[in-house]
Amino acid sequence: MRVRATLTFAVAPEGDTTLSPILETLYAFRGAVRYVAWWCVENRVVSLSRVHKSLYKALKGKHKLPARLALDAIRQGIWIAKGWLRNPRRGRRPVIKRLWMVLTPRQSYTFSWTEASILTLNGRVRVGLVYVERWHGRYRDWRIKEGKLLLRDGKLLLHVTVEKDIETYKPRDVLGVDINYSNVTLSSGIRIEVKTFKRAYSLKRQIEAIQRRHPRGWRFIPQVRRRIKMLGRKMHNVIRDACWKIANEVVKHALASESAIALEDLNGLRNRVRDKPRDWRLKLALFAYSKLQWAIEWKARQHGVPIIKVPSKGTSSICPRCRGQLKRDYGRTLRCPYCGLMGDRDHIASLNIRMRGAQATLIAPDPDDTTRMDEGEVGKLGAGFSP
Repeated sequence: MRVRATLTFAVAPEGDTTLSPILETLYAFRGAVRYVAWWCVENRVVSLSRVHKSLYKALKGKHKLPARLALDAIRQGIWIAKGWLRNPRRGRRPVIKRLWMVLTPRQSYTFSWTEASILTLNGRVRVGLVYVERWHGRYRDWRIKEGKLLLRDGKLLLHVTVEKDIETYKPRDVLGVDINYSNVTLSSGIRIEVKTFKRAYSLKRQIEAIQRRHPRGWRFIPQVRRRIKMLGRKMHNVIRDACWKIANEVVKHALASESAIALEDLNGLRNRVRDKPRDWRLKLALFAYSKLQWAIEWKARQHGVPIIKVPSKGTSSICPRCRGQLKRDYGRTLRCPYCGLMGDRDHIASLNIRMRGAQATLIAPDPDDTTRMDEGEVGKLGAGFSP
């Protein structure tokens, strides 16, 4: 299984950064990407060969880009044009404001962990990189792929993509994971309490309160804009931090029992709740279930843990023992009127997810695949499974 990661390095170029050739190249590259994207939109052409034939000489002459950067600008402009043309809510033309540049390994940049050589308008420039052993050291044996140089908040950053082939083990069991707004419940009986999404919702309400207090001027008052930006960044950071911590905890339990991880397939969940009240939809938006699932999947692949995706329909309403319809007993406790099984709603859901994941491993036992079951296969599950 091939796993990719993106590492971020702070760039420390020598001399005055405001006049450095790197910044000059970033401005020139942005202008070239704008030129390519707008030309593609106006002519409705996104073929690499046709765009290259029409614009390559102009990029080298007018924008003074080296050959490799001209090719990268063409590819990036085509990607932006394709995304704009496919967007039904697009504006008059693509807007490209940020300063960034795609880098091709061994051609437009070379990388050696503590420094990098970057191709600019005036030749190659060597820059130092802020290397942190705690963060970057674990990826020293990974292969170096493409990079991205960008300017953010006045600082130059280098994003480097690395990849590695990791072999997954053959699982002895399946660990069902039920993700909820306030907890993550495992089929082994472990319950991980989650308070982060409630905290993110509180921060979002603070932002909305500030906007209501300044309905006309919040976009133009610097102090108010800074406060909203700070709260938004804090909301984003607490969600991201919680997702990685929960993912580490789930993968740790899966490794301890040499189990595969079974997750619900929650694609399209937000489209199914558009008729719900606004506060309910806002909580779901800040739930970040997709980001949490992605973090669990990435951490699992990093450690060679197989991942299985199963349908979410009926996981908390069907008895995992006899397949009967569960009834609500009290609070979040469910009871089966047929076999007498009683349990917490979230734990029962995790057991059903585990059962469907176990069936999926029989359908497609290759641990290198992210196995998925469809609704028809769910109906074939045997009733004799003991949770």
